[in-house]
Amino acid sequence: MGGEQDMSEIRRVILRRGRNAIITIFGIMTLNFFLIQGVGDPVLLLTPRDPKVPCEMRIENGIRFGVYAPGSTCDNPIPLDTFSRFLLYLQNTFTGNWGMSYQWKQPVFDMVINDLTWTLVLVGAATVITILLGMLIGAVSAARRGQAFDLVMTSFGLFFYGMPVFWLALVLQLGFTDQQFGLNWWPTFPVGGEIDPDLRPFNWQLAQIMSVANHLILPSATLALAYFAGVSLIMRNSLIDVMTEDYVVTARAKGLAERMILRRHVLPNGMPPMVTLIALDMAFIFGGAYQIEYVFSYEGIGWRTISAIYFADFPVIQFIVVMGGVAVVVANFFADLLLVKIDPRIKIA
Repeated sequence: MGGEQDMSEIRRVILRRGRNAIITIFGIMTLNFFLIQGVGDPVLLLTPRDPKVPCEMRIENGIRFGVYAPGSTCDNPIPLDTFSRFLLYLQNTFTGNWGMSYQWKQPVFDMVINDLTWTLVLVGAATVITILLGMLIGAVSAARRGQAFDLVMTSFGLFFYGMPVFWLALVLQLGFTDQQFGLNWWPTFPVGGEIDPDLRPFNWQLAQIMSVANHLILPSATLALAYFAGVSLIMRNSLIDVMTEDYVVTARAKGLAERMILRRHVLPNGMPPMVTLIALDMAFIFGGAYQIEYVFSYEGIGWRTISAIYFADFPVIQFIVVMGGVAVVVANFFADLLLVKIDPRIKIA
């Protein structure tokens, strides 16, 4: 009977949250379209303002940018109204036809998916380390609340949590690209990039894997230091709240060991906030670590986004914004399902 109720609750959450997710994704796509359109006419922005520029180039750019209908000519330009352009945008979105990049002259989908691979390597590895380290430190800090370990780790975490990410990246970049203080044993790492240029293209050879790992150390360490504090503090505060509950006090009164209380009673009941945080961290992978990627010239989603904004590359910007928004919505959708599964007391509206 209980199992049927659990399945019914999960089905209810799937239907309700699925409906909300579809509406939210459509809203993201709509807002993305009109925000980009508000920047200005891409034909005027990206076609050289030179009287010598042939009319055919302007018409060709207008068709490519979705401003003119296919078949338009200099003698008979057929401008598309905003609604027609929006319908064309939706059609291209659902068919995966995101067009060509204005700046890099490559298909947007192929280019961004390649960038996403490098972002997955960087932010994925850093996120796993951050979550494991943050949860461990948070749990130990909660168990030793008020003691030296708790005070030191909380102060250490707050110090890095309040530090600007780009400044931390610059400090590590300057500190570990040359040997410091005349010490021959001081470690040095590449100043930027994701792999040695002479080892491209990547095809899983040992030398390439070692090069990627070497280039990954500084940016992933920056991410881990910058974001582990949030995980550890949330874990610590969540567990401390649980440790004041009556059933934990009763377990102590029965004489259970602190380790057993933490493992069987405190940790399972303190996990719901961590599930939401981990889901958002997974979505963060698709948005990319913008500042870190740009500082380290790491050509992932973040680096591509900043470059696309600089060059007013609308197709690339639109695709990355939609992809990031969809990733957040999907991550929250699965987080809700996990929350209902691990804690049946949670009722999601």
